[in-house]
Amino acid sequence: MNPDDCREYIAYRMDRARETLREAQELQSSGHYFGSANRIYYAMFYAVNALALSHGFTTSSHSQLRGYFNRQFVKTGTVPLAMGKAFGAAYDCRTKSDYQDMVEIPEEQVNDLLASAVVFIDFISHLVEE
Repeated sequence: MNPDDCREYIAYRMDRARETLREAQELQSSGHYFGSANRIYYAMFYAVNALALSHGFTTSSHSQLRGYFNRQFVKTGTVPLAMGKAFGAAYDCRTKSDYQDMVEIPEEQVNDLLASAVVFIDFISHLVEE
């Protein structure tokens, strides 16, 4: 991928992260916690995807992307451990809400994840811009 295309893809993925975060906020404010949990994770996923691409890494696998993010950014201290844990918690919540039956996603959990996602995406956007 040439540098111009790469920058365009990175910008697109960060735009998707911000748009998806807004969707999560709208769903949360109307009491749709399952949908909000899904959109919170994907907002963070798109941001991490942009960050990975800015370092030349691409994958379509969620687990590979999460592993890469943890190895290259969390374990090195580039991203605070709390943010790495927030990304993991968002993944776990999304997986639980999307694939398990008879589960509840408490409002407080969604509120906490959403607050973490706002800070996370802002932090990642600064890393991408560097």
